Amino acid sequence: MKLVIFTPAVKTSAIGRMARLVVRQLLANQHEVVVVRTESQHVSVKELHDFGCAVLPWDNDSQVTREIESADCCVYQIGNSYEFHEGAIAWLAKVPGIVCLHDFFLGHLFFGWSQNRREEAIRVLTQWYGATIADEYFKIHDGSVFISKTRNEAPLTEWISSMATCVITHSNWGCDRVMAACPGPVFVTPLAYDAPGATGSELQSDNDKLNVLTIGHVNPNKRVESCILAIASSPALRSNVRYRLVGAIQPETEKRLSELANDNGVELIISNEVDDAALSMAIREADVISCLRWPSLEAASASAIEAMLYGKATIVTDTGFYSELPDEFVLKISVDNEVEDLKKIFLSLHSDQTSAKAIGKQAQEWAQTTFTAENYAQKLEQAVPAALRANVILSAVEHFSSIFEKWSANPELLETPDILQPLSVFNTNTIV
Repeated sequence: MKLVIFTPAVKTSAIGRMARLVVRQLLANQHEVVVVRTESQHVSVKELHDFGCAVLPWDNDSQVTREIESADCCVYQIGNSYEFHEGAIAWLAKVPGIVCLHDFFLGHLFFGWSQNRREEAIRVLTQWYGATIADEYFKIHDGSVFISKTRNEAPLTEWISSMATCVITHSNWGCDRVMAACPGPVFVTPLAYDAPGATGSELQSDNDKLNVLTIGHVNPNKRVESCILAIASSPALRSNVRYRLVGAIQPETEKRLSELANDNGVELIISNEVDDAALSMAIREADVISCLRWPSLEAASASAIEAMLYGKATIVTDTGFYSELPDEFVLKISVDNEVEDLKKIFLSLHSDQTSAKAIGKQAQEWAQTTFTAENYAQKLEQAVPAALRANVILSAVEHFSSIFEKWSANPELLETPDILQPLSVFNTNTIV
């Protein structure tokens, strides 16, 4: 079959990295694939993932249209960033297809899309969440307040799901909203990811300290402060734990965290952004990786998966995607008892560092057979005929709607048994 896959292609995109793995597997399975890169025009695309096939810019309308016309299905990789997914939203609205949903909170994606479409955005908010939320939505100007006030009340998961004929996502916790909006089936399958740097030999530290690492953009939901406070709460941990941050960090955040660590006698190393080789070395040097998230908004965590693929003991918050990871392969902490749970884990791992290696090894073996491109490509192959069946339903609904509109009839007639019963033979709105 032929697929047109819309995805970020820039190397800084983890979704692009995942899509590259899946595209190459689909090509190996003898499918034809054309990639359409979806970044906004201002995003630098000097370094792109190597998909092994043709890559088109999303705003080349004539060429993209020709590829779509000869394709069996379109596949949209969508996460919570408008600058990475602008092209996917533009084409999904015109050509429905399979949405691979990477986040169950899409507020930032929606907010970026809404900037030149305020009236349309208000209609979307009103349709899914009511007039009160629609009236208040654009009055929130603080980023953290925006997430706290909208992640449950208006996550915009339904907005994207309603445009899809089928959704593939990577955990179950946010599927209720997807099911409420998507007219076709919903598939749940593990995210495809890799860790090419994990093949090197393990790096040994030059001392007996427990090396703790947090990777990625340093923001409040990474819970860095809690890690510092947990280390600070014990003299043994203050003397025997080194905590490192690798990832983009704002100057004011760096200053605040450095002061907190210094005031509490915690050894904190802030490395900021580094290249792939340095990041791989930092992961290999670590004994344990903190992948805490609160609130948790993603359908899967690339950093947690990567930590397991490296064979590292991985600490996660017992929520969302992380709750669905088997208890024997990760170290889970409670949202309500964060600092104390972290303290206990750090003390346990320091007193018996062989346990960290054992947990990491077990996690690595499981992750290597779970988060694979082969599994993901197989799920896509199952989803395409299901999406095509869902198109039958949508076409029938559009047909009847046009007839009722010509008759000036009430559209609620579409919900009557005489209409719904014949269409039920095509109903595939289930989680697979």
